[in-house]
Amino acid sequence: MFGSQILEVVIGLVLIYLALSIGCSGIKEVIAGAFSMRSRTLEKAVRNMLKNGPNDYTAKLFAHPLITGTAPEGEKPSYISSRMFAAALLDVVAPAEPNQPRTMDSLRAGVAQMPDAKLRSTLLNFIDAAGGDMDAARRKIADWFDDTMARVSGWYKRTAQEIIFAVGLTLCIAVNADTLMIVKELWSDQALRNAVVAQAVAKVQATSPADFINSKSSLQQVAGEIREVNTPPIGWSRDARDIRAFPKDLGAGALKLLGMLLSSFAIVMGAPFWFDMLNKFINLRSSGSPPTTH
Repeated sequence: MFGSQILEVVIGLVLIYLALSIGCSGIKEVIAGAFSMRSRTLEKAVRNMLKNGPNDYTAKLFAHPLITGTAPEGEKPSYISSRMFAAALLDVVAPAEPNQPRTMDSLRAGVAQMPDAKLRSTLLNFIDAAGGDMDAARRKIADWFDDTMARVSGWYKRTAQEIIFAVGLTLCIAVNADTLMIVKELWSDQALRNAVVAQAVAKVQATSPADFINSKSSLQQVAGEIREVNTPPIGWSRDARDIRAFPKDLGAGALKLLGMLLSSFAIVMGAPFWFDMLNKFINLRSSGSPPTTH
C-alpha cells in the first residue's frame, strides 16, 4: 500500500509537469514565431560561415532564387537544405555563363577573388579535395553546411530551453505550481490522488505524444477536469489556513520558491519526456495489484 501511494504521488506529479510543459512549449513557439528566432538563427549561422566584408555573400545567398523560394514572399527562410545551400553558394561565388557550364577552373578563380582569407582558404581546400570533380566539391560544401547546422541546432536548443525555463517559472508563479506543495497535497489526500491518477490513465490512451499534446494544450484544462472530484493541487488560495495560500514568512517563501524552481527545471525536460515517463509509471502501476480502497 505504501509503495502504491508513492507511485500514485509520482504519477500525479508527472501529469502536472506534463501539462505545464505543454503550455510552456506552446508559449515558446509563439515567442519564437513573433521574434523569427529560427530564421534569425539560421541567418546568423550562415553569416558566420561566409563572414561579412565588402562583398556580402550572405545577403547574396539569401537573395538567390533557390533560397527565396523556400520562404513566403518578404520573409527569410527558417530552414535551408544543404543541397540548396551548396548550389546557391556556387552560383554566388562563380556564376555560370549562360552558354557555358561552370568548371572547376572558373570556380577556383571565383573563390580566389574572395576578400576573406579564412573563407577563401576553406573553399579552396574543398576544391582541392574534390580532385577536379564538381559534384564532389558541391557535396563537400553541403557537408560543411550540415556540420555547421548540427552545432547551430545545439545553440538554438539551449536558447529555447532558457526561454522555456523563464516562461515555466512565470507560469509556476502564476498558478502556484510548487512541487513541494503538490507532493504534500497528493500524499495527504487519497481522493485527490485517485482523481489525478484516473486523469493520467485517461491521458495515456492517446496513440502518441503528439495526439496527447494536440488534445490538451493548457494546464487549466487538466486541472478543470479533476476539480469536480476534489481541489487540484495547484493554484493560489486567499484562505490563510490553506496550504496554497501566499507564504507568511521568509522561510515559507524560500520553500515556495524552491518548489517553483523544481517545477521550472522539470518543465525544461519537455512534454515528450514527461509523456513517456507517464506511460512508464502507468504501466508499472497496472502491472501490480490495484490499491485497496476504503
